[in-house]
Amino acid sequence: MPSGCGSGGGREGGRKIDPAQREGLDEIGFAWDITQYKWDRFVLPSLRRFYELNGHLGVPSSYRVPRGSPDWPKHLGSKVNNILQRGDFIEQVKADQDELERLNFDVGLALSSHKSREKVVPAHTTSPDMELGVIRNDPEWKWSERIMPAFEAFHRLHGHCRVPTRFVVPSDERWPKLSWGLKLGIVVDNIRNRGTYSTQISRDKTRLVEMGFVWDLYESEWSERIMPALETFYRLQGHCRVPQSFVVPSDGSWPRLSWGLNLGTVVNSIRQGAYFTQVLRDKTRVKELGFVWDFYEAEWSERIVPRSAD
Repeated sequence: MPSGCGSGGGREGGRKIDPAQREGLDEIGFAWDITQYKWDRFVLPSLRRFYELNGHLGVPSSYRVPRGSPDWPKHLGSKVNNILQRGDFIEQVKADQDELERLNFDVGLALSSHKSREKVVPAHTTSPDMELGVIRNDPEWKWSERIMPAFEAFHRLHGHCRVPTRFVVPSDERWPKLSWGLKLGIVVDNIRNRGTYSTQISRDKTRLVEMGFVWDLYESEWSERIMPALETFYRLQGHCRVPQSFVVPSDGSWPRLSWGLNLGTVVNSIRQGAYFTQVLRDKTRVKELGFVWDFYEAEWSERIVPRSAD
């Protein structure tokens, strides 16, 4: 990475840089705008790669890039969280908004977070946490009056408690009024990865289990969505060569929890190491389904070679 920080308007330490010096620095890739450099060189490519491997950009806050990947930000999870919650890299997010939206990145949340930081009036003056003019920030009150009611409503409306990372409680009458605007997906992520509300969870764990709260996102995705989808694909097609563009249709032939799953993208990510723990555990069944680890090798040996022999 080029040394030095961005030089603003072409100055370094208050001294104007002449055109020849600027040209020389340009030739060696000097980072005039260090924020833009980090975005172009590390952050955006990492988001693309994570989406390619996982089919989504719900990066857990605690996610760290595997060793041997020097071009990724080491703490990718916290980097994404800061973009969404603090408005980091906001100009870059605006510039690349179209691509980020294609990757299903919550651009709206990032932009709204940035706007909220710019407000002169503190956000808590209109927060649902205000009761009789007193701001209630204690964990017990938040849990019992905002979070648990939001979980109950989510379960009632969706039939499960697999809350997307970027889910925010909408301001409509189907939801508890005190929960409006609550970033419930972030709350869930913090419960899983940071141990927040541990006292309350220990007390209410039975009810959370009844609602289907997902403690391990990867395990839940594998056991409740991916494996049932692979089983169904095999049953309907007689093989497990899933096209990369295949998306589970929303019809009665498929498990409801798998509807809309980008199964082709998931299969490609599995080939590259995703869900390693789950695959290793269920390797016998995966093998029975005829899971194709090398798609091109399978196409060659099972379809092309037999044709050439005819």
